[in-house]
Amino acid sequence: MEDQAAVEELAVSGVGEKYAELRIIKPRMVLGMERSLVKYGQLSPVVCMRAVTGCEMIDGFKRLHACRRLARPTLTARILTTTERVSKAAIIQLNKTGGSISDLEEAMVLRSLYREDKLTQPELATLFGRHQSWVSRRISLIEALSEEVRQDIKLGLLSPAAGREVARMPRGIQTAAARAIIKHRLTTRETAKLAAYLLSRPSYAHALILDSPWEVLESRERPSGLAARLLSFERACLAMSKALKSSARAEILERSGLITHIIPVAAQTARELGSALSENNI
Repeated sequence: MEDQAAVEELAVSGVGEKYAELRIIKPRMVLGMERSLVKYGQLSPVVCMRAVTGCEMIDGFKRLHACRRLARPTLTARILTTTERVSKAAIIQLNKTGGSISDLEEAMVLRSLYREDKLTQPELATLFGRHQSWVSRRISLIEALSEEVRQDIKLGLLSPAAGREVARMPRGIQTAAARAIIKHRLTTRETAKLAAYLLSRPSYAHALILDSPWEVLESRERPSGLAARLLSFERACLAMSKALKSSARAEILERSGLITHIIPVAAQTARELGSALSENNI
């Protein structure tokens, strides 16, 4: 693969993203890459496949998205002249040592090669130097998930770890379970406990359990310190938005002085939160 590669400067606008459906791109990671590009520049080339219509990104989606956000016209890329099958396989092979690809992303690539490119499971095992059971487990994992839940994971609404727990649940309740996990911000441990409980109960009880999951989960440890203040700030912001939407114009005018006083306080807090993330490269 290295021998077939040539390093070039590519126009960001001309890079395709058809393989992005096989990766999970988290917005916060793109923001971190954006800060890195501003501070250090592009430290390593992305990897693309040369296609009839241009170049398709194989590895480096965070750098590509960050370049677009920063309106950078070009980025350095290593260009592979190869087949679509090899390009998909490279998504796993280029990331297997750095640990930057999750098992669900591996599963999406393997499923695509298996279902779309018609490689057999023994062929996939040989291609990646793994046992056939590794291939089978990952394909079974992604195919156990409903399409709605897959999209939640790809959009970063549900973590890959939570997705693995949802995959244990019957297809019919996965979407509702994902909504409950997102709504109540369940941790992976809490999600695992919820999944185990659902599997132990009859199907007619599932909707009621998901409607009030805290009735079957142990109470969380009460947050303290910064976590408690952040949650309190979030609740205050949500309550404020709701109150503004339901308040009459006359009442808002009456409270205009207090609103004018609060706006810079809230803005300063938001700036400090952003600065804290930036300073810690998050």
